[in-house]
Amino acid sequence: MDQSSNDAGTPLAGQFALPVRATFGLGDRVRKKSGAAWQGLVVGWYCTKLTPEGYAVESEAHPGSVQIYPVTALERVA
Repeated sequence: MDQSSNDAGTPLAGQFALPVRATFGLGDRVRKKSGAAWQGLVVGWYCTKLTPEGYAVESEAHPGSVQIYPVTALERVA
């Protein structure tokens, strides 16, 4: 299916797209800023009324384990 005419923030039926002004992209390395440690790769995103920008992060230490966090809880890892 040709997606070239679609805006990044406008998904096709059955597909999801990152927000146009996403802080992190799929595959970015991130970690929690505080509390329990969690570091890994961004594998997805979500939004709710309370969390307009949130990310699913797969652990580097425990592959297959995913946690979700609001953007404010994360920072990029170099």
